[in-house]
Amino acid sequence: MADEQEQDQDPAKERSAERPRNQRQVRAAAAILSKEARRILKKHASRIAKAPAEAIHSSLAEVERLREAKEWGPLEGATEELDELLHTHASFARKSALRETFENITVAVLVALGLRSCVYEPFKIPSGSMMPTLRAGDHIFVNKFVYGIQIPFTNTVVGESLGEIERGDVMVFRYPIDEREDFIKRVMGLEGDTIAVDGDKVSIKRAGEDEFEVLERNKLAESCYDETGERVVPNCALYEETLDGRVHVVRYMTGDARLGVQRRKGEWTVPEGHLLVMGDNRNQSHDSLAWTRTVEAVNADGLLTIKDLRDLTSERLFSLVRPESSLLEDPSYDHVVYKADHRSPSLDLELEVWRQPALGSAAIYGGAVAALGGEREERTFADVVERSKRYHKEKNKGERRERLLRAGESVTAMTLAKDDLGLTAVVHLAEADAVLRMRCGAAACRQKVDVVERLGRVLDAFGHNREQDARQLLEGDRALRYSQHWTSRSPERFFERSYTRTKGDPESRADTVRIRVWRQPDEGEGLVRDAAIRALIADPSEAAASPDLGSDAWLTSDDEVAGVVYADPSGVVFVLECGRRRCVADSDALTLAKSIIDRVPEAARDRRALSEMIVGSDVGDGWDESEPAPPRSRYEYDRIRLEGTTRSSDYSAAVWTWLRPAQGLAAATAELAAAYEGAEPDDTVADGGFYALTTTGHALVFGVPKTDVVIQVECRSGLCESREEAASIARRMAEKALDSSNFVDPSAERPSPFVPRGNVKGRADRIWLPFRRFWLPIR
Repeated sequence: MADEQEQDQDPAKERSAERPRNQRQVRAAAAILSKEARRILKKHASRIAKAPAEAIHSSLAEVERLREAKEWGPLEGATEELDELLHTHASFARKSALRETFENITVAVLVALGLRSCVYEPFKIPSGSMMPTLRAGDHIFVNKFVYGIQIPFTNTVVGESLGEIERGDVMVFRYPIDEREDFIKRVMGLEGDTIAVDGDKVSIKRAGEDEFEVLERNKLAESCYDETGERVVPNCALYEETLDGRVHVVRYMTGDARLGVQRRKGEWTVPEGHLLVMGDNRNQSHDSLAWTRTVEAVNADGLLTIKDLRDLTSERLFSLVRPESSLLEDPSYDHVVYKADHRSPSLDLELEVWRQPALGSAAIYGGAVAALGGEREERTFADVVERSKRYHKEKNKGERRERLLRAGESVTAMTLAKDDLGLTAVVHLAEADAVLRMRCGAAACRQKVDVVERLGRVLDAFGHNREQDARQLLEGDRALRYSQHWTSRSPERFFERSYTRTKGDPESRADTVRIRVWRQPDEGEGLVRDAAIRALIADPSEAAASPDLGSDAWLTSDDEVAGVVYADPSGVVFVLECGRRRCVADSDALTLAKSIIDRVPEAARDRRALSEMIVGSDVGDGWDESEPAPPRSRYEYDRIRLEGTTRSSDYSAAVWTWLRPAQGLAAATAELAAAYEGAEPDDTVADGGFYALTTTGHALVFGVPKTDVVIQVECRSGLCESREEAASIARRMAEKALDSSNFVDPSAERPSPFVPRGNVKGRADRIWLPFRRFWLPIR
């Protein structure tokens, strides 16, 4: 019987007898069993017989009494008794081992998710967009509660007061374009900030401030490395950048590495509840500055094009500008401005250069001066500089003044002339055997010192290299736009031939007959004629008109030569020098000239006929043709004319479009028209439209019901002189607006640069892999 009783004993009791429990184990077991007994009695008491239920109540009460009395020895037996009662009478309500395991795992998972969602989460860096701060493959910990606790699976953040996002923080967030992806970037702008980027320069205008602050940068001597941290990357520079007193390192590609990389430029104003972020690897980061979203968008330039403006206005050159505006984030809205490059003669610059001219530089200088109109006076460089108030100022007395005076030292003579259109300067450079004539429009050169300063720069360049053509010598203002027109005297436009008396002296003018012919000279027939007269005779007033030869024929005479200068309306000019051995009397020279004049019409038609203007039979026997002179430089004479244009709002047209306005076409049109004082109904473009005469031009507002679009156009008075011209532009737009394919792009790329606050997951705090960078703080 004893053996049977021993065999009937509970195995648990046998294990208990074999391995006595310590107090901590007894206390824990009693607490768990008491909790389970209370749960069973509360939920399942009706399913347990009365006597067993009372026994369980009694046993539970005894366990609770012993726990409070801290009688651990008796408590162990009472606990085992309660466990036996529950096993015998309430096993149906007790949890199975599988259920217990599942609940424990569930609790563990929930705790892990809670920690991951609200406390810390590990991330692996997928790319090098944050180099050198973080490399591809780095493992980091992200602090999830530093900015408040985000409710899992939502964008709702509670407890934001726990910590605020600061400029310069490195944060992890859900990519706004595709929230399935996580990005890591540096915070550059908070709501209300305006960030300006121009290449490598980053500026910030903080919310509430009026001025931009350029972020301080210091170049580091360190090299850039690839993502392995082992190989040096060429054409790369590291900079320490300071933002709100916090220093971090960024890198920019330089030199050839920048080829094919679009230069970043623009301004971004951060809206409420959003952030602007950038990667530290500035040229190779897909960040706020590069994000775009594919949307259906309206394009105002589809309603009015440059071709339309050329058809409807007198201007020919236009540029399109799409002003930066936060409204452009709305794809149903667009705004463009067309500015014309308006021709402005007052901004023109012109430079003519004669190098070792056939008639001599002194004669060309005299002819160029004679051609000047308006008031003219001969001055020196030093005189103009010294008399200018500009060079009385202390800041201009040094190197700038001395450099200008040095440039003027090569000038033998200078004449200045002023008229209603501008200033002209003609200078003679005797040592270089050259003449320069510069023309400067009234707006480009308001004072004589202005043209002298420009001429000084030309002389400085000419002194360094006299072979440079006029295009290389003259520079316009970099802030202006010019249309260039350059010309030079080609060999086909000039011919020269001479004859010497047999056994005569080639150096003697009396023993020589020479002709020089110009065909349509670029500097003008009048200037060449006057210079030719000066080349023959010291006092041009002593030249006698020869009406028998033509209306513009002149005779000069001295002891050695009889000279004839002739200018034909066809553009041919020649100068004949006939030595007294051939032309004993002036009439001999006139007779020879008549035979030459008979050949002018053919030479005017055909450049090849220039060589037949005079032949040996004209001169007679006993005269030999001299060796031809070497070909003259193509740049004996050349001219560059820079025609200035202005690009201002005075010659512009602005267009605004709204697709499917929320308030409806009629209300939206009336609302826009109300902004113009004196706006009046105008149905000439579209029913329900408005017209307004503004202080700067004309404005029209109208709607197109077929495509549900509202259009507003302003045409400045410089571009649209009349109401009808502005209306013709509006009508062209109304016609195009009838077909939405003209101005609606169903798959347009629009900037989407900002991160919603709710997308932020946390701040990147520490690197934990690789081990060589273990626990490095991220700054």
